[in-house]
Amino acid sequence: MTARKRSSGARARGRRPRRVVPARSALAPTGVVGRPGLRVDALAKVDGSARYIDDLRFPDLLYAAVRTSDLPHAEVLRIDVTDAQQVPGVVAVATFRDVPGQNQVGCVRPDQPLLVETRARWVGDRIALIAATDPATAKAAARVVKVDAVPLPGVFDVEQALATGAPAVHTGGNLIEEFCIERGDAELALRQADVVVEHRYLAPWQEHAYLEPQGVIAVPERGSMTIYGSMQCPFYVQSAVARLLGLPLSRVRVVQTVTGGAFGGKEDYPSEPACCAALLAHKSGRPVKFVYNREQDIQWSTKRHRMVIQHRLAARRDGTLLGAEIEILVDAGAYCGLTGIVAERANTSSVGPYLVPNVRVRTRTIYTNNPFGGAFRGFGAPQVTLAHEGQLDALAERLGRDPLDLRRQNALRPYAVAAWGEKLAPPVEYLETLAAAERLSGWSALRRQVEAHNRAGGRTRLGLGVGCCMYGSCLHAGGQHLEGSGALLQVHRDGSVSAAIGLTEMGQGAATVVARVAAEVLGVAVDQVEVLPTDTALVPDSGPTVASRTTPMAGHAVANAARQLRAQLLPAATGLLRCRANQVELSGGWARGPGRKKVAFADVAAAAFQAKAHLAASGWYAPPRKQFDRATGLGQPYSAYAYATQIALCEVDLATGVARVKKFFCAHDVGRAIFPDGVCGQIEGGAVQGMGYALTERLVVRDGRILNANFTDYLIPTIEDAPEVAIALIESGDEGGDKGRGTASQAKGPFGAKGIGEPSLIPAPAAVANAVSHALGARLTELPLLPDVIMAEIARRNLDNVPFVESAAT
Repeated sequence: MTARKRSSGARARGRRPRRVVPARSALAPTGVVGRPGLRVDALAKVDGSARYIDDLRFPDLLYAAVRTSDLPHAEVLRIDVTDAQQVPGVVAVATFRDVPGQNQVGCVRPDQPLLVETRARWVGDRIALIAATDPATAKAAARVVKVDAVPLPGVFDVEQALATGAPAVHTGGNLIEEFCIERGDAELALRQADVVVEHRYLAPWQEHAYLEPQGVIAVPERGSMTIYGSMQCPFYVQSAVARLLGLPLSRVRVVQTVTGGAFGGKEDYPSEPACCAALLAHKSGRPVKFVYNREQDIQWSTKRHRMVIQHRLAARRDGTLLGAEIEILVDAGAYCGLTGIVAERANTSSVGPYLVPNVRVRTRTIYTNNPFGGAFRGFGAPQVTLAHEGQLDALAERLGRDPLDLRRQNALRPYAVAAWGEKLAPPVEYLETLAAAERLSGWSALRRQVEAHNRAGGRTRLGLGVGCCMYGSCLHAGGQHLEGSGALLQVHRDGSVSAAIGLTEMGQGAATVVARVAAEVLGVAVDQVEVLPTDTALVPDSGPTVASRTTPMAGHAVANAARQLRAQLLPAATGLLRCRANQVELSGGWARGPGRKKVAFADVAAAAFQAKAHLAASGWYAPPRKQFDRATGLGQPYSAYAYATQIALCEVDLATGVARVKKFFCAHDVGRAIFPDGVCGQIEGGAVQGMGYALTERLVVRDGRILNANFTDYLIPTIEDAPEVAIALIESGDEGGDKGRGTASQAKGPFGAKGIGEPSLIPAPAAVANAVSHALGARLTELPLLPDVIMAEIARRNLDNVPFVESAAT
């Protein structure tokens, strides 16, 4: 059975997002930082000149196809590729026996072969690879690969996977690893509490739904390999291909092409199609293109992890939180991939931005024969935020409290101790986001309007829901060995600037931020900065483009390089202006001296070039090391934190069960908005993507196979579904810092900027779920809230016994 198709009622009355950005911060724009403007890559993407991976061609190009397992769990006895090799137009066929290096693509654990040897563990497992002169021939040859396999019992539920006697997906059992937080005495707090709220939450899989499917081209070049592809982590791909082919890293070059969206789905996964193409290119000696169609992409690529969360929250009658006991089961699928890294963040994020003195969290990652999970915007935080924000709203209902007031009472503040034992250095701007969202929504008046509407009866009910988060920016302490970031800048003699970074532009606006940071520090006009494609041959390994780390990490690296170049340019500027270095101001494409003297930046660059100044610089940034005890889950997991509050106003149609979001009110702590239009675009997109996760996106999986691998039956929001989005940006810039009382300073990005990509989504599903729960007067704890789920709740509560009121839409 596939998911219910979208009805006309589900899309009716949709509106385009409306952006409202109140003047919250007194921070004035400085040069290009903080000013409105266009993305530097906007024109190329609008006029069609941007070249995506499928636009690229090479001489003698071959096309790849793959034969995958038909069974979710099987012992493979024999693979026969004879018929495939005889198909006219087939140039190369590869199985595991053709791998010259290690047949392994596991990102963290060596548990995933590129090509099946003796055991298939899910329906996406690759049996054989084909390279042919055209795509149709490659696919036809893949279909005639013969596989003799014996079906094995599968396991498709995380709780059943832990049961005694469950089929083992891997040798050693289905439990992969555990994470914990042990602080205080949660058991005693639960016993002594006046109120205990307990619910089981189910956060499902989610498809990334990026615009451009996975795609790569592998080009063999005299004992080396170059990979071009749509990806967000070129250095992951470099390592995987080098391992597979048995090559040193210096002989594998990876170039990121223009990437049409990723959302985490192009972090670890592109290593797999890249290795497929590289193996075929190695065997054939010709370039090989491997581009997925949409059904293949949905069926084979990673998903947001499905999690089951049992949450117990203890409080006094006055609303003071005493303790929390949380059990989280994470469905890894057939392979570990990045599951442990996602679970580590989920474990730390599970309590939320609240002062809870007694905490016990246990997070377990588990193998099943389901599609395997990977990185997705929020990285485990949206799932646990659904639970902790649902618990806060449930507690407010039990106590008859206003949900915002209850959150304000228990909010983390500067120098408070978080659930994981870290004493938080300022600024801690959670309370500021609560206050801004309250003002933005007109909270008290809006609640009265909602209550009046619902008392009047009729066909619809309204609900208000709150979602809040505290997001650890950049990588967790467990991954800090990857936390460095590099940049290469060059000032040309005509005053133009080239910039290369080790992180990537994947649609989020990174290139614009890089150009603005370079322009601000150098004093050049932003349109004179050209951001180059990310290329492993140009910059050092800068880790993954994840965890909202591009602005803080790449931004600092670019600023570091730009400061070096500025120092090289100053002698030329002083010579032209006939003044001292401390009298020179470089800004906006000019060098200004005392009085009204000024010369163009291009003239300064030309003079520096004539003087043989070194006008190229390599920048690097790595934050201070974090101290964290993995055994107890205590310490400093992140370098900085970003806070957010989102409020959703939802309407539920009691006749159809359709829920829609009418308005979002989003208040985000961003440190400093280097590119405000881009920040607001991220918030709008994150809120709508989180809304889809909450309301419509149901991935139907049976025996490990996705049954609705298309956008007809898997429903993502469209522009017609998008609500009004009002936004408040909380900016503190470079203010704050340790001042000796916290455990660590809030290490933010250049000009005090924080990442926004993931905090923009994390609270949204929780806010929507809380709003629908408020509308129905029932705690809904499993997503998505499709009409069948809502109609079942309406019937259970007898809410359908209301007069039919014909609306204009009807």
